[in-house]
Amino acid sequence: MFVIRLVLLIFIELLHITYGWNQDSKIQDDLTLIGDNEYHNPLVMPNFIKRQSRIDYDGEGEIHVLNSIIDSDNIAEWTPISSNLSAGQRDLYVFTVNTDSFTSGFSPTYEILIFISGNICNANDLPTDVELYVIYAFNDTITDDQSNAYKVTFEDGYMETVAVSPIQYDSGSNATSLYSYLYVAIEPRNSTTGQALDSSAYPGVKWEYHLSISENDLVYQWDYRTWMDVLDTDEDSALLVTGAASGATAEYLLMNFTIDDTSLYDIYVYSYNDSLVIKEQFNKSICAIKNGNYLVSSEGNVASSDVQLDKKDLFIQKIIKNGPNSTNEYFYVTGLNQSTTYVAYLTKKIGKSGNLSDVGGIIFEHVEFQTRDDNTCSLIHSLDFCKDVAYSVPTSSLYLGNKTLMAQAYENISMSLYANFSKALQLIPCDTESDARYSPLRTCDDCDESYRNWLCSVSIPRCTTGTTTYYMYREKNKNRNSYIDEQIRPLKNYYEILPCIDMCYGIVRDCPSSFGFSCPDIDSTPNLLFNSYNFYNGNEDFVSCNLMGNDTETVNY
Repeated sequence: MFVIRLVLLIFIELLHITYGWNQDSKIQDDLTLIGDNEYHNPLVMPNFIKRQSRIDYDGEGEIHVLNSIIDSDNIAEWTPISSNLSAGQRDLYVFTVNTDSFTSGFSPTYEILIFISGNICNANDLPTDVELYVIYAFNDTITDDQSNAYKVTFEDGYMETVAVSPIQYDSGSNATSLYSYLYVAIEPRNSTTGQALDSSAYPGVKWEYHLSISENDLVYQWDYRTWMDVLDTDEDSALLVTGAASGATAEYLLMNFTIDDTSLYDIYVYSYNDSLVIKEQFNKSICAIKNGNYLVSSEGNVASSDVQLDKKDLFIQKIIKNGPNSTNEYFYVTGLNQSTTYVAYLTKKIGKSGNLSDVGGIIFEHVEFQTRDDNTCSLIHSLDFCKDVAYSVPTSSLYLGNKTLMAQAYENISMSLYANFSKALQLIPCDTESDARYSPLRTCDDCDESYRNWLCSVSIPRCTTGTTTYYMYREKNKNRNSYIDEQIRPLKNYYEILPCIDMCYGIVRDCPSSFGFSCPDIDSTPNLLFNSYNFYNGNEDFVSCNLMGNDTETVNY
């Protein structure tokens, strides 16, 4: 039996050397990577050689070849390695440098850049006095002599670094890399001493990780920005939105995918308690976040224009909205518990060879949100006429439990009020010569958009139960206008987040002066102003006023 195991071991190792290490004669002949031990004797082979060869043994000496969804038998361009380590173990890898890569990717004409990145994939607590080290060099003796090697550690579950191989030219002026191979070792070490761990330390603990090496980009990335905002919540749902992206940016012009691809972004929503392990140790690891105990994820969901406002299941609906110059992706999270804090992580796929890659990606800084205590306010969005309404409104006692009908009732009010304005705008010579128009800078389309934003904000009040001096208290039968009293009949008293004064300024600026639009003045009519509007204040940690439309023209008060 032992002879059979020995023959099998030698056969597997020969395959690994021949195919996994790209037939490099130096590696085949040089035993520096395996120390002074007999190479073909599994009983005395050190742990890190077992890890490197991807072979393990059970308590009775039976051979087990470790398998993974991600290819772990060799380390090739872009494709991540998946592995796990116990105390006292070390993984060894060799990456073959593409000598032609200086003509593409990020490599200039005088050096080749090799991007190394990785994630720790554990979603449970790991010892805080241990760090996972990545040691790399273009010298194959790094297991014995690390004086010329570079060392980096995983921080918050993430590591990234760049190895640089200079370009050299032969007598025929042909360029090639100075080095043919990059050697990488990974092992857990004591965070204070920097020394390798004893094999008896931390029994049962394994450090699971993914590692990628590429001459094109960092396969695993972390972005310090949140790149996602919480637009609003009610007692059982939340609406989140990504930052605006433009299809004209170089990032997308070079790719075969578009920002309308709904697989580009995904979110993972955690309960606050389950997010603590992630936030404390793996906040920068997309792998750990995907492996963690999240409540719900949008991964695999497809965006649809058929938005289900009344969905009660724990689910994330994706919505793509295209603006004049940019695109945003919305995530409507339903089936949440009231008065509960949640944590959401946004991930983004990255491109490889003009397509979205199924491995790696970007993880952004997390965001937190809290659902409301009761049903005073109801979250509505994705309306046909008031397209920028994406917030909570006073819950209607007439449509209790039906957000779809409630949203339609609010929009009907806005549309009925818009009708007279639309007729008046049709009387303006909008398509005449530029010198005959009401403004050389503004058009009727500008006026229409500004009026619609203003109208929707004043006819569809934004509701909250929070209290600040910025918000206006409304009794349920004494609302901003009689339309709300009669056609909505709010269920409870609430606080209104007043419209931003900037939208009033917008219709004065963009519409014909003959319309007679004017706004209350802070000096002459301050009471009228602050009973009807408020100013945007970007220094507050809450929404100071309700803004729709172009936020680049707001006045920070």
